[in-house]
Amino acid sequence: MARRSNMDAEHHSKIADKLMQYRGKIPKHINPSNRIAKDAVFHLKEHIDLLLWYIEKYAELESKGLIP
Repeated sequence: MARRSNMDAEHHSKIADKLMQYRGKIPKHINPSNRIAKDAVFHLKEHIDLLLWYIEKYAELESKGLIP
């Protein structure tokens, strides 16, 4: 018997909401002369956006019954 995921649409949306809240708290204005900080902020936002995209795609597959 295949194991069912214990996540549902509500879990996915809670995780995505927390990630978006966190992303919203990342500083928008960084000293442009501090390249390391600027790159770190850029990459962090980029990775959060990508993770949100993956969560959405996973939730879609799960809702279609393709992921047990």
